Amino acid sequence: MYIQLESIKFGKTKKEKYKEISKRLKVPVNTIISWIRRYLEDYRTYLKELEIKINAQICDFEGLTEKQTKYVIARLYGKNTEEAKQEAGYSENTKAADIEKHPAVATKLHLLRQKLFLDSKLGAERLANELLEISKKGEQGIEIVETTYEDENSQKFGHRTFKAVKKRREYNLSAARAAIDSIRAMLGYDWAEEQRVIALLTKKTEDDNQDDVVVSDEDFK
Repeated sequence: MYIQLESIKFGKTKKEKYKEISKRLKVPVNTIISWIRRYLEDYRTYLKELEIKINAQICDFEGLTEKQTKYVIARLYGKNTEEAKQEAGYSENTKAADIEKHPAVATKLHLLRQKLFLDSKLGAERLANELLEISKKGEQGIEIVETTYEDENSQKFGHRTFKAVKKRREYNLSAARAAIDSIRAMLGYDWAEEQRVIALLTKKTEDDNQDDVVVSDEDFK
């Protein structure tokens, strides 16, 4: 979890990361610090070895034909199915789906997709956190300190330098709004659509209430 928080650039200090992990796991901060000091570096080493192993598995083309190898390499470099098929030298009549159904090809592509999914997930989380930071700074403002110096010469006191410090806070609400809109777009959130659905549900509830039949004691006599 600590490594994930590092990857998505959560917080500015280690202390902030410790507190976040403590909050999520409901474990005291001191315990979290103890765990990290004891196990983190060994876990980093394990992850590096695992990544090397996964990359080796993806790049091990044993059992693939020459065309299949070229196809997988093309897919590794981000080519779409048709581009990879053409680059590998398959005929136009060959279906890309049939190529990818082959067990050896399917295994390589599965490993590749797993790796890409993790990279994309961390990338998206990092971007969302950066946008959130922009939003916070835009709303809370950034403190700007202006320092000016003024020299003065007099017969009585000689040369003196006066220092004046002015502090002001600048806000950028348009940047904050743009950042929030970007996060909503990433998450697929549509405020207008949500309001439309709420309005429809409210209207339906009101209509249902109008159709209710009021029953009195007289109806049971």
